[in-house]
Amino acid sequence: MNLKTFFKGEERSVKAKKNIIASFLIKGVDSIVYLLIVPVTLGYLNQYEYGIWLTLSSILMWINSFDIGLGNGMRNRLAEAVANNDRQLGRIYVSTTFFMLILLMGVLIVIGSVFEPFLDWYSILNTTPKQVAHLDEIVYVAFAIFCLNFIFKFIGNVYLAMQLPAINNFMIVSGHLLSLIVIYILTRTTSGSLFWVAVVYSGSPLIIYLAAYPITFFKVYPYLSPSIRYCKKSHLRELFNIGLQFFILQLSGILLFTVANLFISHMFGPEQVTPYNIAYRYFSVILMAINLILAPMWSATTDAYAKGDIDWIKRIMTTIRKVMLIVTMCIGIMVLISEFIYRIWIGSEVHIPFMMSLIMGLYVCIQIWSLSYSSILNGLGKLRIQTINTVIMAICFYPLSYILGIKLGVIGIVLSLAVLNLSGLIINRIQYLKIINNRADGMWNK
Repeated sequence: MNLKTFFKGEERSVKAKKNIIASFLIKGVDSIVYLLIVPVTLGYLNQYEYGIWLTLSSILMWINSFDIGLGNGMRNRLAEAVANNDRQLGRIYVSTTFFMLILLMGVLIVIGSVFEPFLDWYSILNTTPKQVAHLDEIVYVAFAIFCLNFIFKFIGNVYLAMQLPAINNFMIVSGHLLSLIVIYILTRTTSGSLFWVAVVYSGSPLIIYLAAYPITFFKVYPYLSPSIRYCKKSHLRELFNIGLQFFILQLSGILLFTVANLFISHMFGPEQVTPYNIAYRYFSVILMAINLILAPMWSATTDAYAKGDIDWIKRIMTTIRKVMLIVTMCIGIMVLISEFIYRIWIGSEVHIPFMMSLIMGLYVCIQIWSLSYSSILNGLGKLRIQTINTVIMAICFYPLSYILGIKLGVIGIVLSLAVLNLSGLIINRIQYLKIINNRADGMWNK
């Protein structure tokens, strides 16, 4: 490959290529960290405690939805403002989002503080004080740190809007790496503690984002620096219009992931959450890689659509399909060698059945094909059909996973995720084809 030729062409295409390559290098490190952190944490906690933490952290992911879609709404609006070279409008979107996040998270912390004494986390997580001490305190501390983390996480959305996902990925990787280092130090200096695992996992990203804030807004993008003067109530509607749809998509997706962990914990015991999550982590390496490719396409699509460059969107989708075919074959190979990889990765401490890997591979395969279309639709701001379908999926997950869970065990819950996500793939493909060929009307064009 001739690098000079590879980095020539349309500006947004070149920018996307550079970010994809940089992101792959960064995420190569993250993949290693991602795989190492499982055995390191398992060496600090036992399988039962680790299963409790995985379930708890999936519940805390709900906080990701409490920005009511503001982060992704800002991402699209800021990308449009940049495409139109309107820096002042961009600063308004950034400032309004930042101060609204502070308000929302402040309210959430107050509500959490009021209701926390009335929640029985031992019943929710299906455990006892004898098995996990001080669980209420662990949950509250992790919850508070997650809320603080989420306020500053919007910095990543700024870089995504500027078509620089590699910077966002670097911050995420730095948080993961810091978690790994601190957990490893704890394994050498202290006995296993779920409390410290919760603090480290939730606090490490916060440290990275706090360090990134002055760099981003005092040095790199001072013209976007959040200021209360630029926080405009009049622009909230613009952010909420598209943001609310992102919120519903986000919330429904988190519901599926969270409920899967809770179902497994309640139906089969917290220790069974561990093999499910390890199998998911194994195949999610593919999801990471695909997200690296698709991340620049979202805001680049917004830029292209704002400038009426539909041909660019068509060309990039053709390239994405070719990549998806290669990745599908890679998933098949990963399924075949999964048992060998598990032995090298985590030893014999946790057993993951081959059928679990097969169904998980199918689920991830459906996910990546669906994402290939939804990333373009997200950039176009066409979310109505996705939103409706995702809500229906979340509702149907409860009965379907319960039925299949009773019949097939934990594998049945993974199979229900695969079946439900298939509808998203079909609908996203239909909507993309309608829009790109100028045949979309009604809800298909919203």
